[in-house]
Amino acid sequence: MVTAKKKAEKKKSDNEKYLSNSIIRGLEVLKMFSVENQTYSLAEIASNLGVSRTTPYRILYTLEECGYIYQDSHTKRYGLRPKVLELGFTYLNSLQLPELAAPYLERLRDETGMSSHMGILDGNEIVYIARYPARSVATITINIGSHLPVHATAMGKCLMAHLPEEKKEELLSELRASQNPEAPKIDIQELRNELQSIKEKGYVFHKGEFETGVWSIACPVFGKDNKVVAAINIATTQHMANEKLMKEKIIPAVCQTAKEISSFMVLTI
Repeated sequence: MVTAKKKAEKKKSDNEKYLSNSIIRGLEVLKMFSVENQTYSLAEIASNLGVSRTTPYRILYTLEECGYIYQDSHTKRYGLRPKVLELGFTYLNSLQLPELAAPYLERLRDETGMSSHMGILDGNEIVYIARYPARSVATITINIGSHLPVHATAMGKCLMAHLPEEKKEELLSELRASQNPEAPKIDIQELRNELQSIKEKGYVFHKGEFETGVWSIACPVFGKDNKVVAAINIATTQHMANEKLMKEKIIPAVCQTAKEISSFMVLTI
C-alpha cells in the first residue's frame, strides 16, 4: 500500500529536476535580513548559505540591479531596499481576504476590546494577513506578514484541523521530518489527537501555550466547497482576561465572526 507520505516523497523527487538553484539561493538571501540583522557582508552571506564567496556574488549583483538590495559604498555591506515589499504586498492584495474581512475583524476588536487577526497557511507556518490591535495600552504586538509555526499557534492549529485528511497527514509528516533537534520535540500523535478535538469543537483556546501570558482564541474561516481558507483569532494578555469572560463572551464572539466571514467568503472567493 502506497502511503500519502510515500506519494508526497515521490512527487517531490520527480519535481526536483525543475528547481532553479539560483532562484532558491536568491530567495534565501532575501530571507536572511531581519530587524535584528539588517545588513550582511559578502562573507557572512556566503557563510550562511554554506558556500564560497564566489557563489553568492552573482546573485547579489542581480538582486542589486533589480532594486531589491543595495551595497553600502563605504562598509561594502548589503541591505534590503523597500522594493522587496512589493513581493509580499502584491500577493496579499491579490487575496482579497484582508479587505473583505476588515469590517468583521474591526467589529470583533471593538466588541471584545482585544486585538484581532487573520492568518493563512504557508507551508508549515501561518502568515498574518490582517491585524487590528486593541485600543488599550496593553496590546499584542505582531506585524502583518509575520510567520509563526503552524503547530504551536491557535490559528495554525485551526487551519490544520480543518484540512482534508491527506493534506493534514502530509503536513504532520513534514513537521516530523523537519524537527530541530535543539527545539522541544513535537509529539505528532498528541498533536493529531488535539487537531481532531479542535475540529469537533470548532475553535482553539490557547492559554500561554505559544507565548507565556498571552491568551488566544481562534476559529476557522471557510470558502467555497467548505474548504478552510483562513483563520481568525483574538489575542490578549492574561491579566486582561479570565476564564469566565473568555468562555461566556469571547469564544461565542470569535465563532460568530468566523461564521459571518465564512458566509461572505462563499459568495466572493
